[in-house]
Amino acid sequence: METFLSVARHRSFRRAAAGLGVTPSAISQAVRTLEARLGVAALSYAQTRSVGLTEPGRCFLERVAPAFDELVAAGEAARDLGKRPTGLLRLAVPRGVVPLILEPVIASFCQAYPAIELEIAASDEMVDLAAGGFDAGIRLGQFIAPDMVVVRLTQPFPFVVVGSPDYLHRRKRPERIDDLRGHACLRMRRSNGVDHAPGPLSTAAR
Repeated sequence: METFLSVARHRSFRRAAAGLGVTPSAISQAVRTLEARLGVAALSYAQTRSVGLTEPGRCFLERVAPAFDELVAAGEAARDLGKRPTGLLRLAVPRGVVPLILEPVIASFCQAYPAIELEIAASDEMVDLAAGGFDAGIRLGQFIAPDMVVVRLTQPFPFVVVGSPDYLHRRKRPERIDDLRGHACLRMRRSNGVDHAPGPLSTAAR
């Protein structure tokens, strides 16, 4: 169809061939194949210095040209969408990382990708990214499932044990990890029963 439209537009097999980057014989063969597929004797005929259209050819051109233009426009629109990110991006993140990692970059991200709708679910629950329909999440390194694609966001950082001066004055200062067993400690435990432990922050995507 593209070949026939080019012939109709240029009124010449040779100019149509030059526009499509093929030989005139290839253009002629393509038109004959189309005629055979449509079951018509001819869509075009040779004039002295140009190519004319038969009545079936003119009728076919009137119906096909707008449809073909729509197909081309649809392809260009799809390519444009493929070149720029668009749609809904859902993130599952711990509450603590929102001011540290996300807030400093949200404004610039939205300016760079205005076609993306950003949805952030901030919770300290260990949400299943795939089951929850999330595109990505931020996790401590040891809480990332093995089938996730991981990108590190921070360098490893240590956790420290702290106590008030009054408490440490009344109790012996711990020197080793095992010494903590004899102290009144506050422990952070997640809803799934896993203790909070040190590690780098990473983003995981399904």
